[in-house]
Amino acid sequence: MERVRDAFEAAGRPFLRSPLPWIAWALLLPAAALLTPPVARRYGASGVLLLWSFTILAGGLVESRGFLSRRRAPTTLLAAWVLRIQGNLSLVAVLLSALLVWVGAAAYLPGLWLLLIGHSFYVVGGLALPAMRRAGVVMQLGGALALWPGGPALAVFAVTVFVAALGMAWAVRGQP
Repeated sequence: MERVRDAFEAAGRPFLRSPLPWIAWALLLPAAALLTPPVARRYGASGVLLLWSFTILAGGLVESRGFLSRRRAPTTLLAAWVLRIQGNLSLVAVLLSALLVWVGAAAYLPGLWLLLIGHSFYVVGGLALPAMRRAGVVMQLGGALALWPGGPALAVFAVTVFVAALGMAWAVRGQP
């Protein structure tokens, strides 16, 4: 198992060693969640789509800075496997999201995303970093809470992501 963890560590070095991407997500995603209701009232669905699209792009730019600024290491089979699994999970998330919007249940999107991301963090955390596994549990608990009918799903999403991402930032600070 140590060889697998070492390979995973080598594949995800910038992401698992720098707190910067985690801090960015801890600020960006909760801000988008809390801004969603006023943006929806003022600009409708297209405004919400733009808000979340620009939020994800901004976070992705911060995240990719770490990957692009270092010399690329060769891709490992483990990294390819993880990316394939993540891609499949993202496809499932998008399809389930579209279904929820189509049936008029968009209020359940924050819970769905927390559950799916939490599951992913939990599984990958078993190979990469125990803190990622803990963040996954936090996200899954937040996801279950966000699914409470009539509850403050976006506020739960904001708090959950803030806590989980800051926990990851704290865990990876000062990693060699």
